[in-house]
Amino acid sequence: MELDISTNVEITDELWVPLALGLPHLEILDASWVYGMSNYKLSLLLQNSCRLRKLCIDGHKEISEDVFRRMVLGVPFPPYRIRSAQYAPRLQYVSLQYCNDIDDSTMMDIVQVCRGSFTVKNYYGDDFCVGG
Repeated sequence: MELDISTNVEITDELWVPLALGLPHLEILDASWVYGMSNYKLSLLLQNSCRLRKLCIDGHKEISEDVFRRMVLGVPFPPYRIRSAQYAPRLQYVSLQYCNDIDDSTMMDIVQVCRGSFTVKNYYGDDFCVGG
């Protein structure tokens, strides 16, 4: 299932919560430039849409890399970390262009832990992937 809600005026809690909880088969979402996005709302989606493969959230200045940290489990030392099987387990690609509050080094670290199963497009449109 694919959904494009990009450039909608605003996604309120009243709209987002049922969306995040009610679309378990969602595979592709473009929520770029939607007003009212937050780490909490995005986290709800990543927790409940376990089939999500591609996510575009370009232009969200209030999103930080914290929402993606739960994709990695284990201690902060590389050999002992693995990708979560519960939180965004199938997410392969996320576009974060023009997202001001995303720390590239943290996202690169998450990409490394995911060992080739996850690619990130950063603020400037550069792809972070293993070997890339």
